[in-house]
Amino acid sequence: MVALDSPYLHMAQKLANGDTDNILDISQGIEKGNLSITVTGDVMFGRKMPGVLSLDSSPYRFVSNVTGDTDILLVNTENPFTTSGNSVKPDVPLKASPEYIPLLNGTTGMVISANANNHVFDYGIEGMRDSIKNLDANGIAHIGAGENKAEATRPVTVEKEGHKITIFNYMDSENFQEYSQAVMPIAGDDSPGYSAWDDTESVNQIREAKENGSDIIIVYMHYGNEYSRSPNSNQEKISHLAVDAGASSVVGTHTHVTQGIEVYNGKPIFYNLGNFIFDQSNPATHSAYFVDFDVVGENVTATVYPVYILGYLPSFMSSSDGTDLLSNLSPQCDEMQITSEGTGKISFSIQNNTE
Repeated sequence: MVALDSPYLHMAQKLANGDTDNILDISQGIEKGNLSITVTGDVMFGRKMPGVLSLDSSPYRFVSNVTGDTDILLVNTENPFTTSGNSVKPDVPLKASPEYIPLLNGTTGMVISANANNHVFDYGIEGMRDSIKNLDANGIAHIGAGENKAEATRPVTVEKEGHKITIFNYMDSENFQEYSQAVMPIAGDDSPGYSAWDDTESVNQIREAKENGSDIIIVYMHYGNEYSRSPNSNQEKISHLAVDAGASSVVGTHTHVTQGIEVYNGKPIFYNLGNFIFDQSNPATHSAYFVDFDVVGENVTATVYPVYILGYLPSFMSSSDGTDLLSNLSPQCDEMQITSEGTGKISFSIQNNTE
């Protein structure tokens, strides 16, 4: 277990006890009704990453003017934090040393590690348990995997500035049918695993969050076909069901390349962000984007920031390259304004979800 000095350690005991409700309320100095939520693509601290990682230097340093003071930073963590040598995945097993967990702290606000992905169980249930234990020890909130379905599907709920923010994390299990339950277990009523999207149960969870007063609901999905530039039909179905149930936005990861953006019933769907902190050599995986939701009262501006993954770390694209990336996404989003800086802007309201 690693327990380092961190601004999040005061939350560690609640997290260790499985209490992820209302774990952040830091309203001082911020005008009521305003907050920011930043969502990134795939983050991985194993394999070749230690060559560029240092506990004295943030891997977010080239984009820190956006991530550094966001209220909530949500990342897809594509590795268990474990020292186990017992890999169960037959291909590309990933893990990272627990010493690197503090590097997830890319903001002065709150960090949430999303774990519903195809690597969290690469070192088995032992690796998942190690990872959760080590995240808890560092006060990092986590979603998407656990000892049973109730724990794995439990969202993080934050009350801040008069808003109730709920963040869900699911994976589309239909993408990984080639793996056995022993290698990639779906959480059951009494068995450990990841949070698998279910057209009935997941929709009901989102709807219940809406009915219980959550005015900002983000559904963070691990879905899509790897290296595909366009969403598949299952991605579209899942995303539309989530919005219809009350989601303010759906954000996707997993494909390692960018997919397009859709505004459906007034709410944005970002089908795949691509990588963020990752060591893949394929040039197609080196262009990506991340999203910052700036909430002012009931109105939200989602800014899309195109980035290059240079030396495994994200750096902002030039205005011309950013414009080129956004102009060639599939699908194209008519509601998105591409700015002269090469970023995208989508404005929407957190109210008026369509059932």
